[in-house]
Amino acid sequence: MTWNNDNDQPQNPWGKRPQGDNSQGGDRSGPRPQGKPDYGNGDIDIESMLKKARQNFDKFIPGGDGHNPVKFLPLALVIALIIWLASGIYFVQPNQNAVVLTFGKYTRTDENPGPKWKMPWPIQSVSVVDVTNERRIQIGYNSDSAGDYNGMAGAAPSHQESLMLTGDENIVDTNFVVLWRVGNAKDFLYSIRDPEDTISMVAASTMREIMGQTKIQSALTDARTQIQSDAKILMQKLLDEYHAGVVINNIQLQKVDPPAAVVDAFNEVQRARQEKEKLRNQAEAYRNDIIPRAKGEAVKMQQDAEAYKQQVVSKSTGDASRFNSVYQAYKTAPDVTSERMYLEVMEDVVKNAKTIVMGEKTSNALPYLSLNDLKKEPK
Repeated sequence: MTWNNDNDQPQNPWGKRPQGDNSQGGDRSGPRPQGKPDYGNGDIDIESMLKKARQNFDKFIPGGDGHNPVKFLPLALVIALIIWLASGIYFVQPNQNAVVLTFGKYTRTDENPGPKWKMPWPIQSVSVVDVTNERRIQIGYNSDSAGDYNGMAGAAPSHQESLMLTGDENIVDTNFVVLWRVGNAKDFLYSIRDPEDTISMVAASTMREIMGQTKIQSALTDARTQIQSDAKILMQKLLDEYHAGVVINNIQLQKVDPPAAVVDAFNEVQRARQEKEKLRNQAEAYRNDIIPRAKGEAVKMQQDAEAYKQQVVSKSTGDASRFNSVYQAYKTAPDVTSERMYLEVMEDVVKNAKTIVMGEKTSNALPYLSLNDLKKEPK
């Protein structure tokens, strides 16, 4: 391919004629330097510019044209060393602990917050763990599933975990939440393979053991707090034996119910038990009412009998004493005593009489009106 025009004049690739050609009336003077073509007035020498730029670039590259590579090698090594050492800087937040390993072996744990430094990779590596955030594991239901289960949005039952055997050989459907945090970052990272899976299995096993020692009626009513406390203590003990580096903050029972397949029959049994308790309470109330009253009546009768006894004994004793005193007086003065006794008897007899007849046996009878009748008010 050529770059000739219609007049067969030689041209360069940019459509310009060589400088020595005066066919178009151009004024060209002087010979053209060897190796440097001239493309006319106002044209750019692209090849010269590219060559000059490459020469300038070669000055900054070790091993370039006319340069000794050893001259720039120390500077490059120093810069690389600084960058490599700076890569060992890391930061520990107030809620974090950092575990440092040297060639894969545990070296230290940084618990104080702030900037830290370690030997860069591949000598040392660091793993940062959040030790204050409270985490949760759900047992017996899955909150990631769709739906609404037991009042929890997005919770679906997991029957394989939730069904547990009680101490009286009944089955309960149990859901609970384990709240935990990291206590020892080193043990948490390197003592067990999968911490969350281990915690989940230990929690399920612990709750089954506690439920196996509890009767169903207690588990459904008043033993929930005790179950949570016992499960927390036992679970923490097992995790400490595994050196899991985990602290159990709390265990919360979400639901303890009979299985859905027998819930109707269970409710019938519960209603029967409630009726039994009701009747028992009524009987207890009646017993608590009648027994104290009977005991009170018995005590009252005993007290009345004692009072009557004291009264009769005292009266008899007084009559006997009175009789003895009269007898002693009679022995001393029989006539006087007889007259006094007669008058006392007549006084008692006349006191209650309404009509009295007085006189000698040979005389006429004289009626006597008692003055007591005159004292009575007329009806």
